[in-house]
Amino acid sequence: MISNSKSLARTGLVDQAVDAILAMIAEQGLKPGDFLPSQADLMQQFGIGRTSLREAIQRLVVLGAVTVTSGKRMSVGPMIRSNRPATAAELEASLRHAALRELTEVRDLLEPQAAALAAQRITDDLVLRLENIVDEMKMPKDSATDFHLNTQFHATIAEATQNEALQHILKVVADMLAPLQGHMYERALENYRADQEHLPILQALKDRDPDKARKAMHDHIGIFSKFVSSNYATPSNSKMDSS
Repeated sequence: MISNSKSLARTGLVDQAVDAILAMIAEQGLKPGDFLPSQADLMQQFGIGRTSLREAIQRLVVLGAVTVTSGKRMSVGPMIRSNRPATAAELEASLRHAALRELTEVRDLLEPQAAALAAQRITDDLVLRLENIVDEMKMPKDSATDFHLNTQFHATIAEATQNEALQHILKVVADMLAPLQGHMYERALENYRADQEHLPILQALKDRDPDKARKAMHDHIGIFSKFVSSNYATPSNSKMDSS
């Protein structure tokens, strides 16, 4: 049974349930694969309803802290380290960094080549669209608008490749990255000038220069990687990145 028997307050029940289950795992020294109490036991122990508990469990599953088998038996997940307690924030940071790192690697494989292809095929209309996007980037705005303009810029380059398969792949990557990149834009990009970061790419496309476009996009993604490295902490690293 859970060692902490205090009923959870009515406010923030899901968050409190997440923290309580993680605390229980730490206090009992449970390791990945060890079974957890049943949902009925947890509901009784914490004085929490089934809906709130299920939401908490779903969050823990996403974080890799809990695994639920087909028989609905819960066990400790692979992200729990037996040598020290885990917190939801720590697990989220770890997953965020892993996802950003992997997606950045995919971007660095695909987007520079897409930019090079776009430089060979881009139309005057799409060049004008990119110029308008960069002009909008120069104006004061909120993080949501910055993120939207960045998404538009990269989507327009994908469109300029005139390769529907590549456009689809890049959209899938962008959709996967969107929640994480949106979070990055919320992290106060006071020193980040979106227009200046995108200008070299735009100029290379206007010049119809594939090599310069490839390099400009590679450099742009590199800046993103450095931002992630310096702004997202993980358990094993002091700080992590973004772009």
